[in-house]
Amino acid sequence: MHKISLKIADIVIQMKSRFPLEKLSKEEQGQQAAERFKNFHYKGRQKPHIRIDIEIVDNLPEAPKADPVFITYHFQDGSENWRLQKRGKTFIYKSPLKGKKQLMLVSKNFSRVKAYLLPKDKKVVLGKDNNGFVKKNKGFTWNTSDIIYDFLQVLLINYFAVRNEGIFTHAVGIKDLDGKGLLFCGKSEAGKSTTARIWHRHSKAMVLNDDRIIVRKIKRKFLIYGCPWHGDFNDYLISRIESAPLGKLFFIHHAPRNTVRDISQKKAFKLLYPALFPTFWDKRCLENIVSFCHDLIATAACYNLGFVNDKRVIKFVRKVGMNGR
Repeated sequence: MHKISLKIADIVIQMKSRFPLEKLSKEEQGQQAAERFKNFHYKGRQKPHIRIDIEIVDNLPEAPKADPVFITYHFQDGSENWRLQKRGKTFIYKSPLKGKKQLMLVSKNFSRVKAYLLPKDKKVVLGKDNNGFVKKNKGFTWNTSDIIYDFLQVLLINYFAVRNEGIFTHAVGIKDLDGKGLLFCGKSEAGKSTTARIWHRHSKAMVLNDDRIIVRKIKRKFLIYGCPWHGDFNDYLISRIESAPLGKLFFIHHAPRNTVRDISQKKAFKLLYPALFPTFWDKRCLENIVSFCHDLIATAACYNLGFVNDKRVIKFVRKVGMNGR
């Protein structure tokens, strides 16, 4: 049995299969893809929270008839990216993408998965054993990226929502020199990638991620985590497995000068919710996410930040909250 584990936001995900892991050179993988999630590989002894059993098949099994839960489409051509369905207590994830057709059968609490993948290469070669010639299929291998993009992100969003244990945010996460976390949320074009570049190039703070930050509450403290999925900013190729206790939460936008103001919890929620990945197809999970967010904004110091694309914003942000401001 071939196994490999990842640890993302303190959740251990074990993937295993009777089929071997694909062995690719760095050139074949692409340096960025190889670096993007290597820090998330886990070799400890902690019991897995999520188990994924992988099967490689010539043809995907016929999916049972199920009720549609959510379908995503490509923003350019309108083609389907993936869909989530439900039949009884089982969730069904399907991807029709060329070169990445998949079928996943997922338990109701999103902790167990039976994954069906197609061979990468259906070439047949002859090999010898003690009994003569036998057929071997070269393409019956798998790679962690087959699961990480995009299925694992969908799985974790639901896993946290079911348990009320965390949220995914469209945000930049910074672990500052004092060890505390800064979270910069914003809609598209609000300046997330710009913020990540400024802090990466002009400070010694750690950029956890420029587009996806997981927020969890552990032992009454909110923590922010990096994850393998990031945006356009590629200056830091190695995704960060580190976490930091959340200190300040900023809702950002470009402005002619650096400005900051406190905001009410009601306003903070209105700004935070569009930056989430809500499971709006499930009432109980959505209630968990809303409850988590209210708890978060009631605990963290929340600010509206207008900023200029200049390194001086770093000092400006670090002073926020000092002297009662």
